[in-house]
Amino acid sequence: MQTINNSNTNRRGIKPSLETSNLTFGPRVRHSSLLAIATLGLTLMFNLATAHADPQVFEASGATPADIQAAVDGFRNFGDFGTNNGVGGTFPHGRREINWDAVPDARSAPNLLPANFFNSNSPRGAVFFTLGTGFQVSANSSNPTNTPVRFGNIHPVYPELFSTFSPQRLFTALGSNITETLFFIPGIAQSATVNAFGAVFTDVNAADSTTIDYFDVGGNLLLSQNVLPGPTARGSLSFVGVKFDRANVFLVRITSGNRILKTPARDVVVMDDFIYGEPQLLP
Repeated sequence: MQTINNSNTNRRGIKPSLETSNLTFGPRVRHSSLLAIATLGLTLMFNLATAHADPQVFEASGATPADIQAAVDGFRNFGDFGTNNGVGGTFPHGRREINWDAVPDARSAPNLLPANFFNSNSPRGAVFFTLGTGFQVSANSSNPTNTPVRFGNIHPVYPELFSTFSPQRLFTALGSNITETLFFIPGIAQSATVNAFGAVFTDVNAADSTTIDYFDVGGNLLLSQNVLPGPTARGSLSFVGVKFDRANVFLVRITSGNRILKTPARDVVVMDDFIYGEPQLLP
């Protein structure tokens, strides 16, 4: 399945902030202010109402990488996203990608991946957080410790459940199904925002088990997007990416499945490629 649409048909609900118990609202517009705005004409009123377009959602699921390739490429090439800026530096436009495949054996299973690996060792402006015990990138087939691929080191059935979009490595949090990503100017401890984020998932079986939540710098939820389930019971691939019209995404929270990666159960999910907008310095 492949669809590209705006966010109006995909929102699960908008929460006002990360602290949902404290609802805050902006100041009321005074009647005199409304009259003043009205005098500027209907054109200005229209521009104010349409200043920010709805986010664009790219999503697909399928049994093979080819089934989601068009959605991934559409997201990669949408708007000012066309150039992959690689590692290091800072740029006004373009995107960054993490496919995990260049992570060295010493930082892959059975070892942990440092949370800041992709802003320190391979600076691409992403740092990860979880309430679990850390992060792990799966081993490749030629690793020196003969660690099983696709998280077979955690359970022997996982190589049958999980497949890759870009061979050979996958990514997961350990002890939690939540991964949060904060953005930075690549290689620098300066907070940043991005205008888009997308990820590939494998073995999504339930329609509501896997989501990406997008937050601004104030902790306000911009969008919560469910990931499409795959068409097969094992090894399917799913992709979702959301592009905003400005760089206002400060943090993304990924819920990958409804189980931690321990004992196989419905719905255990891990991740492959991350694709996101070039991090921009906070104003």
